[in-house]
Amino acid sequence: MTVQTHAARRDIATDESRKLRLGLAWNFPVIDKDPRALRRLYAEIVEGIVYAEELGIDSVWLAQHHFDGQLGGLPSPLVLLALAAARTSRITLGTGIIILPLEDPIRLAEDAAVVDLIADGRLHLGLATGGANAGAFAALGLDPADRRTLFDRNLARLREALTGQSLVPGQDGPRLSPPGGGLNARIWQAATTVEWAQAAARAGDGIQLGSFVDPADTGQRPKADAYLREWQKLGRGEEPRVALFRFLYLGDSKQAVIERAEPALGPKLEQLGKVAADHGNPAISQYTVRDYLENVAFYGSPDDIAQQFRDDPTNPVATATDLVANFNNATEFDAGLLGVQLQALTREIGPRIGWHPQETTDA
Repeated sequence: MTVQTHAARRDIATDESRKLRLGLAWNFPVIDKDPRALRRLYAEIVEGIVYAEELGIDSVWLAQHHFDGQLGGLPSPLVLLALAAARTSRITLGTGIIILPLEDPIRLAEDAAVVDLIADGRLHLGLATGGANAGAFAALGLDPADRRTLFDRNLARLREALTGQSLVPGQDGPRLSPPGGGLNARIWQAATTVEWAQAAARAGDGIQLGSFVDPADTGQRPKADAYLREWQKLGRGEEPRVALFRFLYLGDSKQAVIERAEPALGPKLEQLGKVAADHGNPAISQYTVRDYLENVAFYGSPDDIAQQFRDDPTNPVATATDLVANFNNATEFDAGLLGVQLQALTREIGPRIGWHPQETTDA
């Protein structure tokens, strides 16, 4: 089986039609909750997406976090992506992720269909069970222990809506309007187990890998392998989709990054360790900032980060179709810093790992 897996990976990697895609994601903590500050924050996020498109980045992914006390500050990513859709023309706009068990799947399908219409077919839906958002489940009267059952049920209903099926079982009832177009073919699942990765392959969905609680070698690599084996076994003609989300801490050197990250990241390690332990990875609770950066993130100079991409245990050049840089290394969103990071990502890191910006043509 291992030989088949490696063969499948080589076939995908050496296909000349395959192009490595480079994406951007970030979770932005909300420090100042004054409405004017939040409005400015959201405007700066959209400007960042516009600038990412100008630099040739292939995709941008916004995470969903409900209520206060979370690591991010955006409960409704589709709303912000609709604004970004009106300001851009090429870049893929994705959710990374939406917590599907907390959503009404029909209403989600309606909102997604509207955003996709505005975006001219550029919306991608990343979905997950939301294991790190137990408080949100309680607030909505749901039990987080039921999240997988809720996810499966809601995903089935979402697909019914997006593929134009009747929304009243057993009847010729109403159908989604505007129609879902090709959205059903642009679903991604955050694969948290090997079995779920295989299920995503059977459904024709992409998978997103990269939770900080999931080690790249012992956790993410087996899921990517299982997904690709299942995809190959089914003989699908289309390309599999494996997106690796990686936290990037960029600086002049590894030591410079450690010194800069210490004040913001150090106090968060206890909280991150508790979350990781709840998900079966107790090691993080003992990490120093250096340990965390070495084991969870890519950090250092552009050369350092490019080498870490190449050495990633999931073998990104051969396995991944999408590499998504998550710049989540500040106490609050910094538009100026994002611009510097995006320039380094596209001009220094990307070309070192085989990525080239998409060519653009005038309309």
